[in-house]
Amino acid sequence: MVPAKIEVQELMRPVKKMLLLVFLTTGVLVTGAVIRNIDKPLTNVVVSGKFSHLDQQILISLLTDAIQGGFLSLDLSEIKQTIEAHPWIRQVKLTRQWPSTLLADVSEEIPIARWGKEAFLNYQGKKLEMEYARSLRNLPELESPFVSSEKMMRQYQALTLQIAPTGLTIERLICDVDGLWSISTSEGFELIIGRNQILQRMRRFALAWDFGLGTKRQLIRRVDLRYPNGLAVSWKSESFDESETITVSFIQTVSFGQWPV
Repeated sequence: MVPAKIEVQELMRPVKKMLLLVFLTTGVLVTGAVIRNIDKPLTNVVVSGKFSHLDQQILISLLTDAIQGGFLSLDLSEIKQTIEAHPWIRQVKLTRQWPSTLLADVSEEIPIARWGKEAFLNYQGKKLEMEYARSLRNLPELESPFVSSEKMMRQYQALTLQIAPTGLTIERLICDVDGLWSISTSEGFELIIGRNQILQRMRRFALAWDFGLGTKRQLIRRVDLRYPNGLAVSWKSESFDESETITVSFIQTVSFGQWPV
């Protein structure tokens, strides 16, 4: 009796395999039919976001060209990558909404500074190409013939923190061909920082400003920070007192002397 039972089991094995294959095939066919029935073409694309500089017609064209497939077969990752490749788009979040709608939440890049005369920069120093916009003319200008826009933006942000206690703002930041850093301030005078110890020299300037230099802001033409323990000031008026000197903590002497014009 035992051999006969084993023989029956051996005979049933191919049958079981065939039944399993039939079930799997049927399942795949049914699933495919359901997906085809659900995967209908999109009927709506809803775009949200606040746009100040991005041309919305360009955004619509980008979405239209990138959308290929039905509601379920859309490759959202590929669409996201295509849309975010545009220089004025920082981020896009895509969501399917049943039964045939795609939601696109778009975040526009925010220009932080002008890059020379031809472009703008976001907070990372990424270049944003566009025609000159009157609404952006008051942004600070960053300029250098060899320093990257990313490094210029990092330096601008660091210097902005250093100069903030004085109440001044940076209107123009330049690093010239010799590596010399300089700033045009909101008060109309120039800060010559030099090539080295950039942040340390700016801290020294902030201390000097707090200890009396700030009271003479309207008389300053230029401040040179390229000194080991102090700074030199060029005044707008030649008749201004040349002998004034103050002492600042951590700085031996700060001399507000008259430069020859």
